[in-house]
Amino acid sequence: MAYEGELVRLRAIEPDDLDRYLRWMNDPEVTRTLSMRYPIGREAEREILERMGNRGSYRSVAFAIEVCETGEHIGTVDLGSPYFESRWGTLGLVIGAKEHRGKGYGTDAVRTLCRFAFWEMNLRLVRLTVFPENERARRAYERVGFVLEGTQRQAILKAGEFLDMHMMSITRAEFEAIHGAPPDLRTLERLP
Repeated sequence: MAYEGELVRLRAIEPDDLDRYLRWMNDPEVTRTLSMRYPIGREAEREILERMGNRGSYRSVAFAIEVCETGEHIGTVDLGSPYFESRWGTLGLVIGAKEHRGKGYGTDAVRTLCRFAFWEMNLRLVRLTVFPENERARRAYERVGFVLEGTQRQAILKAGEFLDMHMMSITRAEFEAIHGAPPDLRTLERLP
């Protein structure tokens, strides 16, 4: 099953995706805006993808991002939900295919994942962190409706420097005020 946005489709991560992920996760230009900092080998990346592919549970989900028009796999979006009793999850996004950045695919992937989070998982809040220097990602999150909650000062060591991380979030009510409610509210049980 895939989830369609306007520009992208979110689908299951498949074993055939391994070579693309390996290339992306070993590209310093891709990982400079991620918290990871070490090169990764084929077996380790295969194990990560296998875990991500098996994470289809309430606690966490991960999707490959494909361009609707071409079917090209360009990245990943995931949602970890460590506090399911409180009904919130943490969003992560990677557009590994650099030539597809700045075209709205990341924004659409985040919007589509938020629809899934709020309408399929019945979450009430989605959070994320982003480096202050990653203006492109921050603007994409803001277009979806995420707001800045605060800054974790010197939160992560990267390239020998301690970097701040912005924390952003969006509630279900905020999302629906911007993007509308699900087509048929009767199909979803709303909890308080």
